[in-house]
Amino acid sequence: MPTTTDASSRQRIIDAATELMAEKGYSGTTISMIVSRSGLPASSTYWHFGSKEALLAAVLEQAAAEYLASLPSVSDLSGDARERLRATLDPSRRQGVKPRFLRLLFLVALEHGDENGEVLRTARRVRNEVKQVFRSAFSEIYGAPKVKSEEVLVEDLATFALAVADGLFLAGEIDPRGTDRARMLTMIGDAFLLLADARQAN
Repeated sequence: MPTTTDASSRQRIIDAATELMAEKGYSGTTISMIVSRSGLPASSTYWHFGSKEALLAAVLEQAAAEYLASLPSVSDLSGDARERLRATLDPSRRQGVKPRFLRLLFLVALEHGDENGEVLRTARRVRNEVKQVFRSAFSEIYGAPKVKSEEVLVEDLATFALAVADGLFLAGEIDPRGTDRARMLTMIGDAFLLLADARQAN
């Protein structure tokens, strides 16, 4: 059973690796850098994780947990269904939450070529959990899908919402001064609702 000291050491390594990988990417981060940042020997890193790949998976798991915890549950929000959808897009509800997972996710996706590796499996799993937030939001508006066409509508909208959110995050990273995320998210919410109405009418 891990001791308190073991847990503390493991966390120090994850924190150091998270900071470095968010700054320099996976390939640009070395074990020696992690050792220097954490203040723990390389043997401790290998004892806890076994490999740099396994350490990255642990980093993604923790960053993802923080990010997912920041997302509001549609069912816990007040107002009508459309107001709840807009609330899920409200960045003020996630103030203080660093977008480390998103930054790491994009860096890993661009750097990793192994489509079946543990790291990308972790990234895809968590990304699908984020997508489920959008599925729930659209299901709240139009009711639980009862026929195949409604299932396709909800899935298409959730997929599109996630892709747009990806793009907005990248825009904010590339041009933070020229990207008003709050305003863009309001516009995105309106666009999603109009698109959903148009798709449902056809």
